[in-house]
This record gives sequence, C-alpha cells and structure tokens, in this order.
Amino acid sequence: MKRSTSEKIELAVFYIIILLILREWLMPIVQLTNTGYFTQFLLFMAICLTIGVFSLPIILSWSLKILYITWFIVSVYNRGELTTMQFLSNELRYNIDVLITGDWVLVSDPFRTSLFFILIWMLIYLIQHWVSVRHTVYYFLVLTVFFIGTLDTFTEYDGTVAIIKVMILGLVLTSLLFIKRIMHSANMQKDWGSYLLFATPIILFVTIAGLAATFLPKAEPQWPDPVPYIKGMVGLGDSSSSGSVATVGYGDNDESLGGPFVGDDTVVYEIETPIRQYWRVETKDFYTSKGWLHTSEQDFTEYVRFSEPINFSITPGNVEPQLVQVNTVGDYNFLLQAYGTTTYQTDEVADYLAFNYANEKMQLTLDDEIVKPTNYEITFQQPEYNYTALKETVSSTESDQRYLQLPEQLPRRVIDLAHEITGGYESVYDKARAIEDYFARSGFKYETKNVSQPAKDEDYVDQFLFETMLGYCDNFSTSMVVMLRSVGIQARWVKGFASGERVASSDGMTTYRVTNNDAHSWVEAYIDGIGWMPFEPTIGFSNPMNIDYDIEIAPDEEQLPEPETPEVERPQPEEQETTAGGNKKLAIDFAKYKWVFYVLGAVLIVGAIIAWRMRGKWQPKLAVQMNRSKLNNLDQFEDVYFVLLKQLERIYLKRGTHETLQNFAIRVDRALETTKMSELTAVYEQYIYAGNSHNFDTTKVKENWEYLINRTSN
Repeated sequence: MKRSTSEKIELAVFYIIILLILREWLMPIVQLTNTGYFTQFLLFMAICLTIGVFSLPIILSWSLKILYITWFIVSVYNRGELTTMQFLSNELRYNIDVLITGDWVLVSDPFRTSLFFILIWMLIYLIQHWVSVRHTVYYFLVLTVFFIGTLDTFTEYDGTVAIIKVMILGLVLTSLLFIKRIMHSANMQKDWGSYLLFATPIILFVTIAGLAATFLPKAEPQWPDPVPYIKGMVGLGDSSSSGSVATVGYGDNDESLGGPFVGDDTVVYEIETPIRQYWRVETKDFYTSKGWLHTSEQDFTEYVRFSEPINFSITPGNVEPQLVQVNTVGDYNFLLQAYGTTTYQTDEVADYLAFNYANEKMQLTLDDEIVKPTNYEITFQQPEYNYTALKETVSSTESDQRYLQLPEQLPRRVIDLAHEITGGYESVYDKARAIEDYFARSGFKYETKNVSQPAKDEDYVDQFLFETMLGYCDNFSTSMVVMLRSVGIQARWVKGFASGERVASSDGMTTYRVTNNDAHSWVEAYIDGIGWMPFEPTIGFSNPMNIDYDIEIAPDEEQLPEPETPEVERPQPEEQETTAGGNKKLAIDFAKYKWVFYVLGAVLIVGAIIAWRMRGKWQPKLAVQMNRSKLNNLDQFEDVYFVLLKQLERIYLKRGTHETLQNFAIRVDRALETTKMSELTAVYEQYIYAGNSHNFDTTKVKENWEYLINRTSN
C-alpha cells in the first residue's frame, strides 16, 4: 500500500535515528577486525533504509541492493586483470567448490564480504518490520546495548560514549513510536502540531538526561572486574589468580607474569640526561615457565663507597664520561642505572651503595638499612658496539651458564621455532636480531587489557607465541630470552624504565619525566669478546644500543641477510588464524569435524521439511501474532484482509479470477459453515470502496478475522 507524504516523512525520521544506531554497531566491527570501508558499508545501510521509506517494488529493491554489493565487491577485489563477469564467475565457481568440499575456512574475502552485506540486509529488513509494522524497537535496542557492552568488556573497544548515544537515540525513537501507537489506537488523525506537542518534552527530557549522564562525575566500580575471572574459568588464564586488573608500575615479584593492567601516569622520576636512553634497575636469570626469579646462590651484596667504580656487567664505552641528574619523585628505593654507569654521587645522608651481584640492583644504605634515594648523580660512559666484531662473533659461552637455564617442561615447539627463526644465520648478533625482528613481522600485537595469564599446565612463552600472540613488554621480552637460550645464546631478562616524556632541553641536556607507565622490560644477550648487549623485541619501542658502523652502512639501513636455508613453515596455533593486520579470529579445523557439519546440515534439512509439512499448524498462529495489532488501524485493514486470503488459499479456498469478493465470501462461509467471511468482506468493501468507517467495530472485526485465520489450521 502506498504511503502518504506525511507517513514518508515520519518514517524517514525513524530511519535516520535507526541509521545513527546502526553506525554504532558498525564502528566496533570495523575497528576490531581492521576491515576498512566504513563509509561504504554505512552507505549501504542508508540505501536499504531509503528504499524502505519509498516502498519500492521488490524486484527494483533487490536489484538496487545487489547492484551495490556487486559494485563494491568488484571495485575492491578485482585488480583489473579480469572483466567483471570473469571475476564474478571465477569467484562463484571457487566458493561453490570450497563449500561443497567442506573447507569453509578457505572461502575467499569477496565471498565473506558478500555474506556481511547480506547480514546487514537481513538485519535492516527485521528492523523495518519492527518499526513500520510492530511500532517498537525494544528488542533491537536491547541487542544493541548488549552487543556494545560485550565488546567494551572483552575487547579493547571503548563503548562508553557509544552506549550513551544508543540509549539517547533509542529512547527518543521509542517515545516517537509510542506516540504513534497511541494516536492509532485512539483513531486520531495525523496532526503534526499534536504530534510535536507530545514529542517535544520527551525529546528534551531524554537529551538532558543523556547530557547529564555524559558529563556528570561517575562513581568508581563497586565490584572487582569479573573479566579476568571469567577468562580463567574458560581456560584463557589462571583461575587461581586474584581476578583483579593490576596497575602498571615497577614491582619486585615477577613469579607470575601475564594478565591485564591499567595505566598509571603518576610521575616517579625527573631525569636530566645528555642522551635519550633506557634506565636499568635489575636483571633476572631463572625462568619458571610462569615468570622470573634470580638464583639465590648468586645473591650476595657488595658495599661500595660513593665515587668508587662499580663492577657492573655492562662494559662502559671508550668515550668521555657524561653526567645524569636523577630526581626521585616516587617511592622506589633503588637507584637507576644508565648503560655504561661507572660511579654514583649524592649529597644525601647515606653510608654505602649496596650492589647485588645476582640481579645487579643498586640501593642506598644507612646504618645497614635500605633507604629511599631522592637526588643523585650518575656518571656513565655509553657502550659502543663494533659492527664488524658483532657480525664475526659466532659464540656465546664465556659468561655464566645460568643464563642458558630453561624449564624441563618447556614445550618442544618453542625450541623448534627458535631454531627455525635463526637457522640461516651464523653470528650471535644476527640470530638475536632475527628473533628481535620476528615479532614485528609475524602478526603479534601490543596489548595491555585483553591479556591472558597461562593456565596451571601452560607455559607463559608458549601461550604467547602460539595461542594469544598479543601482550605487552613482559610477553615479548620473556619470549625472546627463552628463544635465545633455546639456540645456545646466553640471555637475561632486564627490568627498568623506558626513556619517559621529554619536557625541556637546554645546554645540551634534556629533561625527561618518567611515570609508572614507563615501567618496562627488555633483553640482554651475551656475545663472546663483546659482552652484554641490549635488545628490544617489544613492538612500538626502540632499541637502546649504540652501534659503531665501521663499514659503509647507515644505522637505519641495516638489514639482516637472507637466511642460507629455506624457512620452514612456522607452527600455527591450533584454533586461531592470524590475519594480515595482526588480528586473531577463531578458526576451526573443518576437515577434522566435517561429519559434525554434515549431521547438522542433515538435521536442518529434516527440520525444514517437517516445519514445511506442519505449516498448517504454525502459520495461522504466526499470522495472528504478527498482524493482530494492524486491526487497530484502518489504514492497515487492507493488509490483514489479504493475509486472510493467503491463508484461505493454503487450504484450497482460492478466489477465482473473475469471482467477486461477496461470491467468494459466500463460498468460504459454505465450506467453513459460518457467516463470518461475508460479514468481514462487507466491512472491507464498505471501507475500501465507499470510504465509510463509521460502522467499523474493531472488536467484532478482530474476532471474525482471528476466527477465520484459526479455521485454516490443519
């Protein structure tokens, strides 16, 4: 039935609000899957809704949508090597073969995109039914809030603002539809003045409430975050953990690594330095499969006087000494170390510098007690590594064997992966660089929130390398140390702080502000004849080492040589597929479980056949539920009358081509032994042809219509 201009305007307003809500559906999908083409998908939604406003014929409507989908698929995926028809034909044949063989994970990207468009199409069709027929969006609104809330809880997507937008838009739309239902039930003529009179205060109230919810202060959560506990329950982490999210910062206990954390921008140091560098605090050597310890037999302390050289394992460079001024703002009770530190100086009241040989932590003592330093000066000579010597050294044996320790239960695939990565290289430096670069080129992702802890029987490094492939510095640095040790290179785990934020500069000195967010871990590897050298595997951080390129190569042009042996295929996670953008999605071995899908397919086919054979029982009930409310509205009486004709046709009471409605009604009444079809038809003809609705008894008409619909049940 054609809509009037006022009805089109009203429906257009509804659909504009729907489009704004659908936008909040689309944004996290595009963001989390790194899909792109947000505007094109949103435009398709707008086209579907616009077609709904004008009630275009189904052939024209479907044609427009299919043409748009085809244009998108061809323009995005066809590289110009094939004609449009060749491209579409090849895609169709390929995907049909894949679906028939059951290798569903191999379907092409154009096919997946087409399915996504069809999903949008179906979703909008359902929404249009809710809005234009049922005059409600309750279910759609609830699903939207649940969808965004779930993504906000379990992914890195921040849905705070999106939920507020959806609630405001949803309440406005619900109010407008409620007004529409009231006007229809009261048989009120559409008066825009009355309509706005009802709608304006509701819209104003909802808008004010939304603004208040956005800008007023919020109370802190009253319950601990349940997400880590849930992940532990389903095997994505250690369910024995506290279930809370940690705050970033420097801690002494590293026995159980992993889990999410929240940022903390509290300033802990203000440092004035001539060069940007990392600030070392301590090292650890014993990997437990869950975290790090330092060996107790090496745990002895040397007490050093101020201005006396300190026996750090990092060899100072052969350059002029430089000074660093450190102002401790936080509560940490250790001294920072610049690379190449030789001496410390301070004006504070203290007896000695306490240097722990096991972890190389440096602290101040007073009367044999550790005291917190506030201001001190570091003298350092930045180490410099000779590039030619690095490329020529092929051994790492001269240090301590504790730096080759690995747990007995370390999964074999971790060791195999380390040998695969380094198999084509000779020098220790090249092998270390190969492992360092591996994470950036293999789809790993830096993440602080959605990070799992290993389960009780799971290795921390194995989980990161083969299961999650996302984490923060502890994941990357621990994995590199373990892989270095797996190929015979002595390595250790280093803790400290990254450089911090540059805040001032003068006279060759730069001031950096270091916060708890800058707490960091990285790697040091031992190279015979050269010593300990830092490496930085964490994505987004830069390596602090200083290399003397004594050959004609610029530092930023350095590249690893190609491996001499062909690279073996990397072991893949059993249940995950990594996309090019580093995102992970669930992937099932369809070949292994093919029989399951055959059984499910058979069940669905049998169920569909049974449902079709029994349609005489459920179709009348469904027709009553879907169309009962239309009888309250004269404008939709014609629609429900034709629904009745379709149901009668199903029981072989079909109106003849030249048969009048009254003659057909008499034939139906004779077959069903009733007079209700003639009564209903008389009301229908009076309304349609004479335009007379004064004798329209809604209750009587509804009873007759429902009675006749129910009589079609068999």
